[in-house]
Amino acid sequence: MTSARFVCAVVGLGVVSAAHAEPIEATFESLVHGEIITSQFSDVGMSIEALNFHLPSAMPIAFNTAYINTADPDLQGPPWAGGNLAPGTILGNVIIVPENMTDANNDGIVDNPDDEGARPAGELSFSFDEMVTGFGFDVLDIEGVTQEATMLEFFRYGDSMATISFDEFIDPLSPYYDSTIEFGNNTANRVSVITADMLGIDGFTSVLIHLGGSSAFDNIVTIPAPGSAAVLALSGLALGSRRRKN
Repeated sequence: MTSARFVCAVVGLGVVSAAHAEPIEATFESLVHGEIITSQFSDVGMSIEALNFHLPSAMPIAFNTAYINTADPDLQGPPWAGGNLAPGTILGNVIIVPENMTDANNDGIVDNPDDEGARPAGELSFSFDEMVTGFGFDVLDIEGVTQEATMLEFFRYGDSMATISFDEFIDPLSPYYDSTIEFGNNTANRVSVITADMLGIDGFTSVLIHLGGSSAFDNIVTIPAPGSAAVLALSGLALGSRRRKN
């Protein structure tokens, strides 16, 4: 049974004015290892969907990085092998596009979670009820061979507005370059908030992550557009996750 209790994680002041919207962070700590993500975030204005090019039935699921002896040791840590969150950052639950949806108990929990490793793997999308002006996240296990094929695409009401390839984060000539980011096997990195101003647009309502291969994501940070309904709705609740109870 799923309760309506939310975990709040507001970055910054926690009070949002009409003139300035504070960043809001969505974590996944209340989810169960393997839990299928459906409408858990609808009450706070965010939906998460997955597309696996090799498994049409795939949906986004949670993966607990603190577990050992899982199907994917590349997502286990700390310690992490590299990246700006290495070696000791505790991330807990992250979300993945799974390679299987086996749920023998039919309880909404995938029995043996593992992320899709084919190249390309698929897509992970985050959609918002109202306009946002910033998007940041943590990412795990982006291997060097796949980073060039992984990219972010920003949409406004269905129209593609901008794209950023992950290789731009490690390209010194790119405006999105971050010298602290290091991609590779079992790496953990924080990608700072990318703002609408940086993209040369007013805002966006969804972000699509095109996955070049295996990877996982956590700590989704958004900045609601000033004056939008999302500012009022999300400032009190934040982008939390429902807690599953037996």
